[in-house]
Amino acid sequence: MGSMSTYALDPRTTVLIGSITSGLMALVLWLLARATPLPVPGLRTWVAGAWLVFVALVLLGLRDWITPLASVTLGNSALVLAYIVWLAGTHRHFGVRLRWLPWLAAWAAMVAAVTWFVYGDASFRARSVIVAALCSAISAYHALVLLRYPQAERFGRSLGITLTSSWLTILAAVYAIRAVHAALFPQGDSGLLTQDTIQIVYTGSFTVCNLLLVIGFATMASDHVRARIEEQAVRDALTGTLNRQALRECLERARASHKRTGQPFCVAMLDVDHFKKINDNHGHPVGDRVLVHLCRRMAALVRPHDAVARYGGEEFVIVMPQTRLPEAALVAERILLEAVQVDSPTLPAFTVSIGLAESSTDDATADAIITRADAALYQAKARGRNRLERAALRLVNA
Repeated sequence: MGSMSTYALDPRTTVLIGSITSGLMALVLWLLARATPLPVPGLRTWVAGAWLVFVALVLLGLRDWITPLASVTLGNSALVLAYIVWLAGTHRHFGVRLRWLPWLAAWAAMVAAVTWFVYGDASFRARSVIVAALCSAISAYHALVLLRYPQAERFGRSLGITLTSSWLTILAAVYAIRAVHAALFPQGDSGLLTQDTIQIVYTGSFTVCNLLLVIGFATMASDHVRARIEEQAVRDALTGTLNRQALRECLERARASHKRTGQPFCVAMLDVDHFKKINDNHGHPVGDRVLVHLCRRMAALVRPHDAVARYGGEEFVIVMPQTRLPEAALVAERILLEAVQVDSPTLPAFTVSIGLAESSTDDATADAIITRADAALYQAKARGRNRLERAALRLVNA
């Protein structure tokens, strides 16, 4: 029984089984990258890191069966490089570039030190401290990126980010404990695959954490695809503004808030003047670029809690929650003056007309305020275009 128990917890068996599982997980991650309906930034970089972990665990698990150069130097080099590549994948996922130079310099120094402590002054203890300390630093920084990086906030605290940051924190702790233990307690002639308690716990812990990290990256990729699909369901494909279904939901939320708090909301309806002439004279692609330019400008000019939606063609609606007419007029006037500013010689000059309306507690439906804003827009066009018109306030029945 004792020998069977020892064999079951043999570090070599743990690492080699972990290498097989890592290879399968890397394959799954690669298939996920090929099968996703939408591109996931950083996913292919995570796949590369997963394959490096597979190679590293195979080399580490074959220690004493292959040359020290292959097992010790190349095995540890591949493992540390995998963590750096995973970190680069996360940066790419959030749309930022990793500063490779410091990490590659640290990796190169580690490779040189490990090689020296294999062929120069052979010391498993020194190698353990160096490799574990660097792996702990990379993992801790990676977890910090997921927990605190500004770009991560845009994605929300998704399940994938939560899981991956948790596994990275645990992995950093495992490596830190290993580095401290190796520094404080002499290892003698022991090695990575020696059958003692610390090696069994260490090899088992980092092997499992590496597998869980691949699952975490796969979950982050799934979260990204789901979020993109959900966003596409409520966004206009050309301009990136909300579509009419999402506009309806915004209006209903604003109406509910008005009834609950007594704070009215305003709706601005905007139309590009003589848009048909732009299409006729410059072509529809240029007309599309005018709409995209206008929407980008509006997105920069409205307040954070305002919503811009495409109502149809060249018509747009801006919902301004908990806003009275005078305040909404300031936003609309800013759009009237600044959103039409063209800074590209390939775009024609254009103007817009805006109709503005404030909600009333006796509005039976959301369509009522849209109707008033549309009527004000009609007045703006009838009075010469390139102007703002306010709809008359409705009186609440006593």
